[in-house]
Amino acid sequence: MVSQVLKIALVALCTVTTAAPAPPALSLNERQVLADPYAPTATTCPSSSLVRPATGLNPSESCYVSARKSVADTALAAWLKRQGNFSTSSLPTVGFTSSGGGYRALLETAGVVQAFDGRDSKFNVSGLYQGLVYEAGLSGGAWFLSSLAGNNWPTVSYLRDNLWAQAFQDSLLLPANLLSSSGLTEYALVTSDITAKEAAGYNVTIVDPWGRLLSYQLLQGYDGGVATRLSGLTSLSNFTNHNVPYPIITTTNVNGSQGQCAPPTNAIIFEFHPYEYGSWDTGVSAFAQTTVLSNTSACEQDGTLIILL
Repeated sequence: MVSQVLKIALVALCTVTTAAPAPPALSLNERQVLADPYAPTATTCPSSSLVRPATGLNPSESCYVSARKSVADTALAAWLKRQGNFSTSSLPTVGFTSSGGGYRALLETAGVVQAFDGRDSKFNVSGLYQGLVYEAGLSGGAWFLSSLAGNNWPTVSYLRDNLWAQAFQDSLLLPANLLSSSGLTEYALVTSDITAKEAAGYNVTIVDPWGRLLSYQLLQGYDGGVATRLSGLTSLSNFTNHNVPYPIITTTNVNGSQGQCAPPTNAIIFEFHPYEYGSWDTGVSAFAQTTVLSNTSACEQDGTLIILL
């Protein structure tokens, strides 16, 4: 089953290339000792609810944003004073978001963030990034945000020189690289990951090989950063020190059961961030903890919940 899915995925990819607060997350080191970090594992359900109504921000997000706002205000005030005689007594909460568009969106966002980042440029806009409280991304923009946050928010120059330049050239999503020696090794690892997921009782789809192969270009670490998790961002130093804007990945809903191949204009918008995932939109209006993905009925019947590793 897995090999068949992987073969179908590779054919599809070749075609494309030619055309309530969350509990503490496991540390990356703890995850790396698991038999296969890609496969979900079962644990006991907590006594508290895993889902909350979308009536306000998660308390953990609120705490982070409050602490981040203080740091960001100092940086924003310093940047404004360099621009002229601006009052900095009352500063707005500033966010930045980037659109979809695959690699083009990733690279365009990288250029903007590099210019905004006071660590990485000397332009007039340098230092604006340090004044951000939120950063969001959709699709290709989320690829960039995942790469930035998943590697503990280094500079764009660092990612370019130490990951992207070589990884994009060696991309296993390119037909020319399918039979390379490194490609065969990485395909074996990806196949092992997907096999472990299937063995744990979960359906495998084209999203599995696509996401795993894409991660080799976005995340550092063994097997394309397989041990890196969205919930694990809360343990990274730049996050715990409130040095960076709060990251939110956004996406839209496609109802495949109704024959949809693309999201309609009124599609539900979902967001994923270190503490929670869910939607503010009518029809969902709820959030669940990012560290876990549970079957509510299973929790009620046998107390089992699934760790979203």
